[in-house]
Amino acid sequence: MAASPPDNPADRGWSLRFLRNALLWLAPVWLVWTLLTPAYNRFLLGATENLLHLFESPDVTDLARHPSSRHEAYIVRRDFPPKRSLVRQLRVTDLHFHFVLLGSLFLAVPGLPWRKRLENFGLACLATVFFDLLLFAVWVKSVYATQLGDWSLAHYGPAARNLYGLAKHLLDLPFKLALPLLLWAGFYLGMLLGEPPPPPSPAARIQGTSRRKR
Repeated sequence: MAASPPDNPADRGWSLRFLRNALLWLAPVWLVWTLLTPAYNRFLLGATENLLHLFESPDVTDLARHPSSRHEAYIVRRDFPPKRSLVRQLRVTDLHFHFVLLGSLFLAVPGLPWRKRLENFGLACLATVFFDLLLFAVWVKSVYATQLGDWSLAHYGPAARNLYGLAKHLLDLPFKLALPLLLWAGFYLGMLLGEPPPPPSPAARIQGTSRRKR
């Protein structure tokens, strides 16, 4: 009996099933993201602090967790007087809610083996983690450059203030919101346009042959 042909993304039915699957995946992905948020927030605080320390001498930035909220954190500068050391409070969770859309899009692709779907989703998550670290670091630097009054004017020139301010707004609004769509297009745009999938690797062909023999 001949195997059924793979789904053609150019068909309208494929697009409708993809949209249906994406809507169905929103709630489960949101639930998983909500459960993982406290751990991911702790990771972002530690990793971003280490990233900022690479460009500081001496290390003066601390990113401290809020004592009563898993979503909030503080930007603290060790070189400021105690009364001014806490320079800003921020909501870390707002930096990475795009994971909900990312997961819904990548898990919704019909006609693709689950192993390949999860592999692509994992790579997209890795790229998103690096983006979130960059966004968080730029967010902190923009606070230093533009929101600390006379101290910002004394330590950052006009070009640096404009650069950090613009970078923060671009990364935090259009790029953060568009990132899931851009990553999905990077993996699946060719498939959506009806391009044939790449031929399986020799290892995959051998594995498939051995399974048929069994």
